[in-house]
Amino acid sequence: MNWNDDRLDHFVQQVDKRFEQVDKRFDRFEEHVDTRFNRIEARFDSLQQAMIVTLASILVAFAGLTVSLHL
Repeated sequence: MNWNDDRLDHFVQQVDKRFEQVDKRFDRFEEHVDTRFNRIEARFDSLQQAMIVTLASILVAFAGLTVSLHL
């Protein structure tokens, strides 16, 4: 009976080691995913700013055209 208990204890230790390795891999993966999402978020922020500037430019040009036609 002791022989089986020792084997089970050893097995539990090995399983714990493996789960620790898996946890480390997931942590690295999460860091990698976070980095990618931050890059994508930065790109969307740049796109949004460009769209705002473009819309503002179009509105100013339209307002200028309207004013120049009424003069």
